[in-house]
Formats: sequence, C-alpha cells, structure tokens
Amino acid sequence: MSQAIPGSLRVSNDVIADLAGYAALECYGVVGMAVTDEEQGVARLLPIYRLRKGIEVSLEDGLIVVDLHVVLEQGVNMASVAANLESTVKFILNHIAELSDVEVRVHVEGMRTH
Repeated sequence: MSQAIPGSLRVSNDVIADLAGYAALECYGVVGMAVTDEEQGVARLLPIYRLRKGIEVSLEDGLIVVDLHVVLEQGVNMASVAANLESTVKFILNHIAELSDVEVRVHVEGMRTH
C-alpha cells in the first residue's frame, strides 16, 4: 500500500507535454504530433523523440491548457478521435501528475493516407 506524503508536487511544462504526447500516441487514429512550418505553411509530422514541439502547455486563468497539434489517419471520425484524445490526455495527467484542472485543445494539422 502506498502512503500519502505531506508536501506539494510540482510538474514542469515539459513533463506535462511528454505525458500528453505519449498518451496521444496511444489513441486510435492518431498518427503523431505535428508542427507547422511558418514559412511554407505546411504541417510536418514529428518523430517520437520530438513530440514536445507539437504540444503547447500554458496557464490561463488558473487552468492548465494543453494544445495538441496532431496528424490523424485518413478515414477516421475526427470528432470521435478528438474527444477520445481529450479524455485520454486528461485521464493520464490526472492519474500520473495529479492535475485535475486541465483543458485539452486538439488541433488537427493534417491527415495521413495509408
């Protein structure tokens, strides 16, 4: 059995981004995280070791906001995948980092064909 230890837990934005990124990759229909090239206006799929670049973590009015920029598999229901992604990331952040006040925003940057 685990015991409660008095004190507080501090979680960095990078840790939050890593947890959110790995949770996102486990969701059906998610190919990976993306970053948009500002010059060309084209979204690029990021390799696993650079997931953080596709995730923005911020604090707005006391609420942690996680913006996920994702590429989805073509043919999936975007609304269902986005809802699943949101709930999965919230669950992981609550379960592992003990963060309960989290807003997750999903930005679909592209679709990948088979």
